[in-house]
Amino acid sequence: MKKNLSLITALLLTAPLFADNLNDAFANGKVKGEIKSEYSNSNFLGATSSDDIGVVGGSLGYTTGDFYGFNAGATFQASHVIAEDNDHSIFARDLDASGAVLSELYLQYKLSNTSAKAGRQFIYTPLISTSINGKSSESVVKDSFEAYLLTNTDIPDTVITAGYVDKYQGKTRGNGDIGKFEQYEDGAYTLYVKNSSIENLEIQAQYLNIDSIAANKDIQNYYLQADYKLGNQTLSAQYLLNNNESADDGQIYGLKATGPLGISNLAYVLAFNSNTKKADATIGAGDGTDDTLFTAMPVNGGGVPARGKTDTLVGGLIVPILDVTTVAYAGYSWSDEHVLGDVYALGAMAIYPFYKDFLLKVNYEHVNIENTIVPAGIEDRNTDVARVYLSYNF
Repeated sequence: MKKNLSLITALLLTAPLFADNLNDAFANGKVKGEIKSEYSNSNFLGATSSDDIGVVGGSLGYTTGDFYGFNAGATFQASHVIAEDNDHSIFARDLDASGAVLSELYLQYKLSNTSAKAGRQFIYTPLISTSINGKSSESVVKDSFEAYLLTNTDIPDTVITAGYVDKYQGKTRGNGDIGKFEQYEDGAYTLYVKNSSIENLEIQAQYLNIDSIAANKDIQNYYLQADYKLGNQTLSAQYLLNNNESADDGQIYGLKATGPLGISNLAYVLAFNSNTKKADATIGAGDGTDDTLFTAMPVNGGGVPARGKTDTLVGGLIVPILDVTTVAYAGYSWSDEHVLGDVYALGAMAIYPFYKDFLLKVNYEHVNIENTIVPAGIEDRNTDVARVYLSYNF
């Protein structure tokens, strides 16, 4: 009885301190948000008329301060279609979303060099990735995961993350509504390692196993990337192995070089990918993985270089003009076996931070395919896509 009284007394004495620390955790929390609008127009694969759409939305997030190693976070996303001509459903899985969703709601615990994070969350790794600002996967709404991640940094210059994904929230539901969390197959397991212990060299490796609901359709992805800094240049290599139980394995190799040209503030990017197998490569989970391949187009993503038996070469020139960053690029993808045949693309981007926390981005891309797969009687093999983003971050 005395022991119980002593315990109760201790709890009563420490309760005010416990409450104060909890109050501090909420008082020291941070609010972060974005208001965003986007307009896009596309005549995908020679459609007789263009689809266009205008969307406004954004996000509001809150993260608590530390409370005995614990912290929590939540992010609310909303989207509303204000104008739409989407007869060909080009934007059904991308921008055509009206509604709201609680995309992040997680609890995180840190102890020494180890952290555990459980709940709804955005993830950014090569094989599990939320859509990425400034990439082809960018939209008004991000996709998200319900996942459980364990991260450790005990090994110097090394990050190790093990995780399990249970549910997935897409950008849309394909019917005009915003995405919602749904079971992700029978779950997915991953192990991700990043190491920078060798001077000027960073190595990333990841394994992903997706347990399919359907029998004999499990997918295993293996990914390796190395980035080496040589002076002010960065040389990169990547390798992806896609083991799909229902199809032939797919392998993709990639090389990339980026850096300044030494002429004014000009910079360049030059990338190459080769898929050596007949099967199209399935790359991980989440819309952000559409940007994993080095040759992923800034608007149309990595679908073309992921084709079986296809080689792709992309080059870009970065030209700062006053406060505007302009990127001009071209890509060519060739294949003797794929139904699309050869594909080439030309594009340009302009990024302008015209006022504090305001950002304007304009993207345009023209794509032509060798073999048309559009309906009979239509022979236009061109696709033109234009996107305009306006955002305010706070």
